[in-house]
Order: sequence, then structure tokens, then C-alpha cells
Amino acid sequence: MKLEELKDYVLPPGPVLGLTLIGILLLGAVIYYRAVRIQRFLEPAVAISQPRVEFAGNIRLLLQKEFGEKAVRGVMFTTDSILVEKSLLKDANSSSIILKKLGRIFLSMLNDPQMKNYINLILINTRPPLSQNHESNRAARLKMQDTSKQILNALYDEEPELENYDIYFAATAVTIDAETGKADWVEFKIIPSEQLHIDVLMKLEKYIR
Repeated sequence: MKLEELKDYVLPPGPVLGLTLIGILLLGAVIYYRAVRIQRFLEPAVAISQPRVEFAGNIRLLLQKEFGEKAVRGVMFTTDSILVEKSLLKDANSSSIILKKLGRIFLSMLNDPQMKNYINLILINTRPPLSQNHESNRAARLKMQDTSKQILNALYDEEPELENYDIYFAATAVTIDAETGKADWVEFKIIPSEQLHIDVLMKLEKYIR
């Protein structure tokens, strides 16, 4: 095919450049549209989680202050609970150290007006394993609830100022499936207050108008 004949099948540079620019503009418009849709979805999701995430972050900072940034064997933190291995609380030396640190953490939380507003209850929870015998389950719950009360009293002994906030603490025992392995841990569960839910709703208010 001759060069002159090829020219009939090839667009001139001007139209090619114009079509390319139009394609780029259309692609940009599609990307922008999708980005706006994603943003509209993400903003409410972030608003919902922000108060809870900030609260959990503040607790984590207090834990790092007391226990250090590295993970401590036998101590874990979830979104709303501090877990301590029972074996550490049975030993007099380790129990005193850990409860002293936890006492300072809880005292810092309750002395902080903003964090205190988010706390309804701090529940000291031991976990007797479930058995097939109902009488054994009842006896185990009563025994472990006494253990929870002893831990709470020991916490007060290590940090006496916490008794000023006695209405924020409770001791209990909740039976669980022994196969989960959670029976080996004592849980210090932070039950959130209604204020946390109110702040979530306030964050969402601007998205529902």
C-alpha cells in the first residue's frame, strides 16, 4: 500500500489529540464521580467510629504509659476490655504490681472529665468454665464472683482513691465455654455510657439533614 493510500486511514494529529483529551476528561469525570461516592460512604462510617476509636486510643496510651509500648505477657487490651491472666493475679508480687498499674489507669480515666463521661461501668469479670452439671455451675459462679470481689478490693487496696469512684465498679462472674480458653483470663470490661452513643449520633447529624 502506498503512503498516499495510508493517509486515507490515519487520522490527522489534530483530531487524534482532541479525542485523547476528551477520553482523559471522561476518565477523570468517572474517577471523580466514584471518589465522591466513596467519600460520601466513608465520611459517615468514620463519624460513627471516631468517638469509640478516640476513646480506645486514649486507653491504649494510658496502658503504654504504665506497661510500656511492648506487649506484656499475660496482659491484653481489646476495644473495650483489659484482660489479665489469672495466674498473674494469684501470685502476690505480680498481682500487686499489675493491680497498682491498672489502678492508676482507671484513676486517670475517671479523673479525666471527657473519658469519665464515656464510662458507665468498669466490670471485673471472672469466667468459670461451663460444665454439664447445673449444681457445679452454680457453685463455680458463686466462687468466681467472690474471686472477682477480692480482686476489686485488692485494686482498691493498691489505689485507695479509686474508692471515691466506687459507683463505677462492679464484680461478677459469667460462665463460658471452657474450650474457648477465656476461662484463664480475668476481664476488666469498660461498659460505655450513653454519652458515647449520643456523640456518635451528633457526628451523624449533618449527614441526615
